[in-house]
Amino acid sequence: MGEHEAGRGSWLPAGLRPEDLLGAGAPPSLERLETVLDGAAVLGLELDIRYRVLAATLEPDAMRDPWPHRDDRRVQLLAFPVSTILASLRRRQPDGQVALLTFTEAQLVEVVAAIDEPRWRSPVFGRPEPRPGEWGPRFSLEGRSSAPDGTRSSLRLELGDDEVDLEVFARFDEVALKDPDGADLALPPG
Repeated sequence: MGEHEAGRGSWLPAGLRPEDLLGAGAPPSLERLETVLDGAAVLGLELDIRYRVLAATLEPDAMRDPWPHRDDRRVQLLAFPVSTILASLRRRQPDGQVALLTFTEAQLVEVVAAIDEPRWRSPVFGRPEPRPGEWGPRFSLEGRSSAPDGTRSSLRLELGDDEVDLEVFARFDEVALKDPDGADLALPPG
């Protein structure tokens, strides 16, 4: 795993409230997000279990960035309310074996930051939940809500480098896209 800046992906607002997540405009389409975010650097993932929000801090590829005149190209994709979160972190051993590593939702930022140059690779949205045993005998992280919402959409993100593979799956209802200051970002038609 490569070196990383501590907390570089962590910028969920301290006073996060569910009503602040959706802006006044229409939520971005998942299909359009796939196109814009393909190849983006994944700077961090974090899960706020109190408000059931999965946040991905990303830096879009310069060739796909629909907002080319911003000084800070980072964006934050918020998926909420999350009803299911599953993750598998596997380290490849020198003898060819694979070891499953467990972690908590609070460690998700550090786990992603420790991966050398993780990238968002489409398709991410609409993919199925991993079948039992597909990611190993058990999950590194698993959380499921008993609430009836958070089931309309899904994402399945696969990140890795020469030493580890991280796969994250989440079920959710809505997405929002924010700039580093927390303002809504609208996707230009495309």
